[in-house]
Amino acid sequence: MKRINTKMKIILVYIVVILTAIIITWVNQNKLFDKVIIIDDKKEVIKKANMSIPIKIKFYNRKWGNCILEDQNSINNVWSYIQQITKDASNKGRHKASYDSPVSINGTVYYLNGMKDEFEVSDVLKINDHIYGDRYNFPMINNLRSHLLNYLYSPNNLSNFINNRNKVILVKNENVKRKLGNFDKERIKQIISKAEKIEDDKSILKLTRSQNNLSAYIKVYMDMENDNYIKVKSYNVINIDVYDGFFVVQYLGDENGRHIYMKGDLSPVCNELIKTYSEHFN
Repeated sequence: MKRINTKMKIILVYIVVILTAIIITWVNQNKLFDKVIIIDDKKEVIKKANMSIPIKIKFYNRKWGNCILEDQNSINNVWSYIQQITKDASNKGRHKASYDSPVSINGTVYYLNGMKDEFEVSDVLKINDHIYGDRYNFPMINNLRSHLLNYLYSPNNLSNFINNRNKVILVKNENVKRKLGNFDKERIKQIISKAEKIEDDKSILKLTRSQNNLSAYIKVYMDMENDNYIKVKSYNVINIDVYDGFFVVQYLGDENGRHIYMKGDLSPVCNELIKTYSEHFN
């Protein structure tokens, strides 16, 4: 009788162990599957995949105008910055965007599935209603803004600054300066609009080696209504250094101090204007 009781106890122990193992396995499987979303709908799978594929980026700056990116390499370059900045959710919503910043850039990202996101880049990155930015990713945000500005630095956008509203000064040296009238502005504008932006380092090096004599330089003052240069802000000034066969542009509002090289010959018309209409300007 004792042997039977002992056997029964052993059998009961085995049964309890097996049941316990089954229960633990079932609970673990439920927890695992609670974390996995299975999409059976093929259309839904495609929709989820397409949501994060940008196919076009449009953006503008109130001074430099508009740009549209549709080639995949350019889109990926911009998109990689945005992903890097937004991947850390802890940076979201800490700062207010500088809406009054003259070098802020507004734009729209268009996705393959027809969705779109609005964004603004200043000292922070704003996407729709979410704001990203702190001292750790500020350099990345600044790089994004600089990258977008580089696309805006086109010959056509630059030529638009040579207009009736803006003050354009042609300078040979400290003693020879000339304020350009509308007719002369138009001559300068036409040459700039037909110029070619040079971004290849080898081409830039070749140009600078072959020609280093500055013919003249042009200063463009945006939205100038009077001659009070003391109050001129750096973000309202563009410098154009003129060489034989090319010119170098620097927008003083660009915090990175970027120089933009463009192939186009402003030198003959500048020399002609200085020679014909030379006058002192203070």
